Amino acid sequence: MDNYLLTLMGFLTGLIDSVVGGGGLISVPTLSIALTPGPHAIGTNKVVGVISAVIALIVYSRKGHMKWKDGLSFCVVCMLGSFLGSSLAPYVPKEFFRYMLLVMCPIILWIVYQKDRFFKERENFIKPHPGFFFLGAILSGFYDGIFGPGGGTFMFLSLFLGTGYPLLTAMAISKLANTFSAGTALTTYALNGYVHWREGWIMSLGVAVGAFIGATYASKAAAKIIRPMLTFIVLLLMVKMIWFS
Repeated sequence: MDNYLLTLMGFLTGLIDSVVGGGGLISVPTLSIALTPGPHAIGTNKVVGVISAVIALIVYSRKGHMKWKDGLSFCVVCMLGSFLGSSLAPYVPKEFFRYMLLVMCPIILWIVYQKDRFFKERENFIKPHPGFFFLGAILSGFYDGIFGPGGGTFMFLSLFLGTGYPLLTAMAISKLANTFSAGTALTTYALNGYVHWREGWIMSLGVAVGAFIGATYASKAAAKIIRPMLTFIVLLLMVKMIWFS
């Protein structure tokens, strides 16, 4: 695949991933064409995932949206969920999650379009109930470990809809969780020789620009951008589940 096309697809990946997650739904198929489907594409995509998450995290943090103590707690519980999910993955048929997502995606779309009920920006921070906080963390981590597609999107949704965090704080913490998750996976794939660094860095050039623009624009107009971005990712996830195993 041409380097310019890799960079362009990286830009689109970063633009979307920096806001609501789910950029891997674009980057993994792209890398599957450039390299080969399977662990080589997935492993190389972790380079892209780390760069996208870190750039967005820096932008959100500089804007004052990150709550580091809560964010690190969420990441630790997410990692526990991811460990449990990846440990059980060999024993659970992948078709189960395909059908589960086909049921969940229309529900998520319904939630997205109830913007007055679910996506109003909160003026005052309300400390989330610990039970909702840890349940959201362990479930999104479990999903990311056992299956994966759109994992960052579910992290964001569990933070925003399941807790009292403002919209941008939920985005910021989800980016921190993405950084931990993608970084851990990148190390594992690299040690097993599945990471193609050249292609990963070429795509990451576009990802860095897209993630910076996406996170910056989201900081200025979160309520306006969140619904179309989530809609696009959920529809893309449904297409993937219907046409690809």
